[in-house]
Amino acid sequence: AVVSTQSGHYAGELDRRNDKFERIVKVSRDITIQSKRVIFNLHRKPAGCQAGERELESILEDATEKLTALRVHFKKISKELEGEDTHRFHRAFTNGVQEFIEALSFLYLLQNNCIISPSQVEKHLNGCPLLMSDYIAGLADLTGEIMRMCICFAGKNCHSEAIRLRDLLFEINTGIRLCNVSGRGMSQKEEVMLQSLIKCEASNYKLVIRQLEKESMCRDKGL
Repeated sequence: AVVSTQSGHYAGELDRRNDKFERIVKVSRDITIQSKRVIFNLHRKPAGCQAGERELESILEDATEKLTALRVHFKKISKELEGEDTHRFHRAFTNGVQEFIEALSFLYLLQNNCIISPSQVEKHLNGCPLLMSDYIAGLADLTGEIMRMCICFAGKNCHSEAIRLRDLLFEINTGIRLCNVSGRGMSQKEEVMLQSLIKCEASNYKLVIRQLEKESMCRDKGL
């Protein structure tokens, strides 16, 4: 009878944890979807040396509102984790947090031309725990967005912006590798970061070659 009672208790506890895990996964999935939408919209920002400020401000304001609205979702996760071992449920919310950090850091970069800090990220999570591995993974994902912007600027002959973004990507890549963070999918993210850096170098190289060719043609024509 004692064994049966204990078995029933353990089964009930296991069901409770599984149900909680699934609830957190659902909330995390909503955060992921909304964050991806924000990232997509941020790429619509005017690209070029003479970007339209009014359109840019509108896009940044919209992204800020959408990310701020996700505080409600993070509060749900925070309440689910009260009195629980955070690491036991980490797999349930890590994807949502990483995607949110990618979107938030992308927005922050466009607004401030620098990388958001862990303490600044925590202010947006509304009590949801921030593990350093999630912060670093989110920044690793950000490098893909930086690469796309860099190539876009290079294609529009905005050399200074393309170089600035390439240098920033190099600094993030170096910093993350020095942190030597291990975790699910981290080695793959590091490989993607390296490929993004190579693509940025190639686009800047092509831009420099085009400029040198243009200068050479002007000299030949006596301009």
